Amino acid sequence: MVRRQLCDALTFAGAGFDFPWNDIRSEAESLAILYNFSPFQDTGSTVASKRLRVFSESFDVIACSFLQHKKQDPTVEAISRPYVVSKEFLPLTPSWASWPSFRAFAERAAAVAGERMRAKADYRRLYTRAMWAPSLYAGARVKFMQPDLPWTAEFSDPLSLDVEGAPRGGKLPRDAFTAPLIDSWEREFGPLDELDLTIFRFAELLAYAFADELIFTNKHQRIVMLESIHSPRLRERVASITTVSHHPTLDPGFYELERVDYSLDDDHVHLGYFGEFYTARGITEITGALRSLPESVRSRTRLHVFTNYIPESAGGVKPASFSRSQFDLLVQRTLDGVGVGGVEELVAFNSSLPYLKFLAATQKLDCLIVTDAQSGTGHSVNPYLPSKWSDYLGSAARVWGLVEEESVLSTMDLDVRTPIGDKHAARAAIWTMVDEKFGPTTISPLAIGDATRGQSL
Repeated sequence: MVRRQLCDALTFAGAGFDFPWNDIRSEAESLAILYNFSPFQDTGSTVASKRLRVFSESFDVIACSFLQHKKQDPTVEAISRPYVVSKEFLPLTPSWASWPSFRAFAERAAAVAGERMRAKADYRRLYTRAMWAPSLYAGARVKFMQPDLPWTAEFSDPLSLDVEGAPRGGKLPRDAFTAPLIDSWEREFGPLDELDLTIFRFAELLAYAFADELIFTNKHQRIVMLESIHSPRLRERVASITTVSHHPTLDPGFYELERVDYSLDDDHVHLGYFGEFYTARGITEITGALRSLPESVRSRTRLHVFTNYIPESAGGVKPASFSRSQFDLLVQRTLDGVGVGGVEELVAFNSSLPYLKFLAATQKLDCLIVTDAQSGTGHSVNPYLPSKWSDYLGSAARVWGLVEEESVLSTMDLDVRTPIGDKHAARAAIWTMVDEKFGPTTISPLAIGDATRGQSL
C-alpha cells in the first residue's frame, strides 16, 4: 500500500511518463505471463496493468507481440511502469481461438520463464490473466516446471461459455504439449470427457486443478464457473482458493493525468457511452427514449458515443488492413447498436480515445452509460460485470446503468438504473436529468410515461 501511494504521488506530480523508475524500482519479485499487455490496446491488457498496480510488486512480464494486430496506447504505461522491471514480447502471430497459436505462445513463454527462473529462482508469484486463454496454458507449463512457485490465475469472464451460456472453443488435440497435462489432470481428478477437451475448457480446468489462487471478478461469475465443475473434489478445491475481486478502480489522480480537447456547452445534458457494440450489448433504449420525448426535453439532451468504428463522415478512418466491406459492416454494427435513426442531430460520434484520455473525458460529461451484457437463458445468473463500471466508478460524473434484473451491476451504487430494453424507464430518466439541470418542466416525465406505456415508439 505504501509503495503504491508513493508511486501514485510521483505519477500525479507529472513525473509518471518521464520518471526514471529503473533507478528506484526493486529487482523483479514476481513473474507475469499475459498474452496481451500494454502498450497494445485491449481491455484485458489494461485490467492486467491495473492488477499489477494492486499487487504493488516488481514484475518481469512475458507477453505476445500484437504488432500489426492492435493499436498501441502508450498512456496505459503510466499505470504499470512503476511495477514492471522488464517486458519481453514474443514475436508470434496472436490468435483468439487457434490451438497452434496457443501452443506456440505457451511453449515459448514457458521457455523464457525457465531461463529467468534459472537466473532468479525466488519469484514471489506467477500471475496470469484470461482473457486471453493462452496465458493459462503457459502458466500451467511453468507451474509444472516450478511446483513451489505460487500461481495466481485471474479470470475476467467464463472462458468456455459464450454469452448465452453455450459451450465454445475448438477441440483440444492430444499432442506432445497437452498429453502430460491431460495425464496429470486425470491422475488427480479422474477421466475427462469430450466437452472438457476443448481449448477454452481445458484452460479453465488446468487453473482449477493446479493454481494456488484464483481471482474471479464478480460473485456471479464464481457461481457460474463453480456450477460447471463436475468433480466434487475439484469444486471444493476451487471454492477454497478463490478470491472475488472486481476490476480495479484507479485513484482519481489518474483521471487528471491527460487533457482532452472536447468542448461541451452548458445548455444540454451530456450523456456519454464508451465502448463497442455487440449483439448482447447496445443502447437502443436510450435513442428510443429520445425519439419519444417532447421536443422541449429532447433538444436539451446530447449523446456522445466513443467507439472504434464510426462513420467516415464523423471522422472514422478505415484501417489499412480492412476491406471496405469489413469496415462498413463494423460501422453498421455501431449504428445499429446506437439506434441512431431519427435522432442523428442529438448524437455525436467520436473515435475511441487512449485510456488515460478516456478517463479524462469522462469527467466532462454529466452522466456515463454502462450496460449489462444480456446473458441469455443458459446461465443460472448473469456472470458478467462490465469492466467500464470500474472505470466510471473513479470518475466525477454520474453513472447510469442499463441493467438485467439481479445482475451484479444492478447491485452497484449507480446514480441512475433502468432495465435493459425499457425505453419508458429510460425516457423518464432522461427527463428527470433535464429537469434537475435546467428546472422542472410543466409535465411530469412519470405522468407521460404512464400515459404512453405500451404504445409503439
